[in-house]
Amino acid sequence: MLRDFFIPDNLQKLPTHALQQAGVGYESANLSPAWLKQFTEKFMQPAIGFEKGAKAWQQRAAKAWSQVAQEWRNLQFPEAEALLAALEAKTGLSRKMLQEALRNHFWNMQENVLQSWLAQVRKDRGPRNLPIAAAYPELVFLVAAGNIPGVAIHPVVQLSLLGIPTLVKNASAEPFLLPAILSSLARHDPEVASRIAALTWPRDASTLTEAVLAFNPQLAIFGDDETIANFEERSEQLAGFGDRFSLALVSPDADEPSLFDNLAYDICMFEQMGCMSPQAILLLTDDWEKVEHFCQELANSMAKMSEKLPIGSRTPAQQAAIQQWRGAYAACCAAGEKVLLLTSSGTKWTVVAAENIDLDERVAYRFARVWPIPSINKAMSILRRYEIQLQALATSLTLDETKMFFPQFWGVDTPFVHIVDTFPGSMQKPVFGWMDQNKAWLRLTRALIEW
Repeated sequence: MLRDFFIPDNLQKLPTHALQQAGVGYESANLSPAWLKQFTEKFMQPAIGFEKGAKAWQQRAAKAWSQVAQEWRNLQFPEAEALLAALEAKTGLSRKMLQEALRNHFWNMQENVLQSWLAQVRKDRGPRNLPIAAAYPELVFLVAAGNIPGVAIHPVVQLSLLGIPTLVKNASAEPFLLPAILSSLARHDPEVASRIAALTWPRDASTLTEAVLAFNPQLAIFGDDETIANFEERSEQLAGFGDRFSLALVSPDADEPSLFDNLAYDICMFEQMGCMSPQAILLLTDDWEKVEHFCQELANSMAKMSEKLPIGSRTPAQQAAIQQWRGAYAACCAAGEKVLLLTSSGTKWTVVAAENIDLDERVAYRFARVWPIPSINKAMSILRRYEIQLQALATSLTLDETKMFFPQFWGVDTPFVHIVDTFPGSMQKPVFGWMDQNKAWLRLTRALIEW
């Protein structure tokens, strides 16, 4: 049976009388502040970090997680079929999309990769004047977002490699995924799994949240800006990950045969709901004929990708949102603005090109926006305008454009060091250390006073 929680076997069990439905157990519904307080008190403990004996722990944890990753990449774990069915029903994503998503989450999680990340952490904490290494926290309270399935996997694994006790407030939108992953970990190494717990309760169950916050844990909060602001009022020990989005910067003359299929893949995965999904494609040209050709090729790839990764089910509200976005661009076209709008039958996919794109407005559900940009300098000005919100940038440029762009982009005075640098088709398979681009996460995982 799938459960909406995971707690180590050696700790106090959840209250009984679980609500069971179609092979899943909603046992977190029985949580009480008193029980959670008692559990947290027993669960928190000194972190392993880089203290005496840490190397043996880290080797053990890396091995266990690499075994879990191999199982999940190949969907060879006992709960696979039941989990996919539950996720499909809960999220509305298709079975094929969910299978691809799980493979992506564990794609870059081989044992040598995990060891390399630990080596980098060790190096960052090494002897230097500043920052100054400090002790790791006895408890991290991680609040997972529910925008895409599995958003908490990489941060949980990294905290586990460091032996930091981590209590996850699981996402109600997909409450069974992380507990199933942790159950796999416990089969491989119960001791490594003993420092992670996952429980599920809704945002409005504030008494449960306050029961954990009373222990003054280090917070790692994933969610919208309202969620981050809410926790900022309660603790100074906050690593917050709020509203972020990604972009692609491409040239119509780039020599990349699979460019359109790769862009379509990035847009279609997770229904464009994740922070690593491109909200727009900045196309380096002022030639409208090239724009039209680019959009037609992208539309062809979007149609193919929608067959390869079917959408699953769309709610009436989601369909209405797509029609509203389409209608807004159709109105701009009718008003004489230069707009190209290509659509599927129904609401499967949309490709639109316009001379101006509002990046403050978020789109989703396979809605590709193409923004013709006449020069590298113009592209730089757009990136600078949104530097705080940018999560990743995928580039596909000609050699000359690359020489122009990257020295400027990665110069010592650039404000863009926090952006994940990647390529079309790889945005949804981020490297294991992609979160290290965030200063707050660096401070947490390196236990540094400053960065």
